[in-house]
Amino acid sequence: MAILVGLLGFMAGFLSKENGLGFYVDGILGALVTLVAAFFGAWYAFRLHDDKDRRRRADSDVRAANRAIFEISRHCNRLATFRKQFLDEHKHNPNRDYLIMPVAGFSWDAPSIDYDALAFLIESSQPDLLTEVAVMEQSISSAVDVIRQRSEFHVEKLQPVVEKLEYEYGPEFSADLIEQRLGPKNARVLRLLTDYNYECVDTAISEMEKNMDRLAEAVKKIYPQHVVVSFKVPVTQ
Repeated sequence: MAILVGLLGFMAGFLSKENGLGFYVDGILGALVTLVAAFFGAWYAFRLHDDKDRRRRADSDVRAANRAIFEISRHCNRLATFRKQFLDEHKHNPNRDYLIMPVAGFSWDAPSIDYDALAFLIESSQPDLLTEVAVMEQSISSAVDVIRQRSEFHVEKLQPVVEKLEYEYGPEFSADLIEQRLGPKNARVLRLLTDYNYECVDTAISEMEKNMDRLAEAVKKIYPQHVVVSFKVPVTQ
């Protein structure tokens, strides 16, 4: 509109016989310089504002991803610690059903993943990543639930049987005797819960490791200049 109005003004001046050629040249050049300066000033201001928005969004996205990775690593570390302290020692023992101790005072808060803040990943090279994270959360819940169930079963069903056998036979007696006193139904339930402890814990840890790696990979690809945290489960000796 400014250019149109300026051109109309120049045309009106051109039609006037009182003005010489110098007037037109000076007027046109002055107006064009002003218009060009105004255009580049507005363009530069827009670029500054746009760059600022991009940096703000990048910082926000990377912080959200780092928080998610840290939250996952927290739960991964807890399950890995449980596996090392309670499961690894008896993994290949045929009597592991009776040897694994219950977890005293067991409590577990659910993972806190801000899916809204991670919505930018839908536009990444891994748009299914948020779905995988949700599946991972379910794996964590399943592992926690089976740990709790087995611990409760151990305290309520197995421990009373063991205490009676210790009273009758002393500190040493066979696993067959425990199974006999426990009964076939309860012995089968305990075996299943023990097997599920190994399977669910291993699955949850594997899912968390995979999703932390995928999160870091996706964010680094979008924002290669930013720092993304990482976590690795210590290798069991």
